[in-house]
Amino acid sequence: DANIEGRVSTMFMITSEGTIENIRMRGSDKLLEDEVERIIKRLPNMTPGKNDGKPVNVPFSIPVTFKLK
Repeated sequence: DANIEGRVSTMFMITSEGTIENIRMRGSDKLLEDEVERIIKRLPNMTPGKNDGKPVNVPFSIPVTFKLK
């Protein structure tokens, strides 16, 4: 409705339990950042990364591009 396009860089931590925490975003508009945060929070629990067979926290980054058609 707001006719906004742009890219949002999203960074978060997948914890050793598989949950998503510490969501950080940088984007062209606050509305786009809010939508990316809503989507990331709805992701299911992930399989945690492992180091030497033990679960560890893993930083993750996803760029999201919004384009109107």
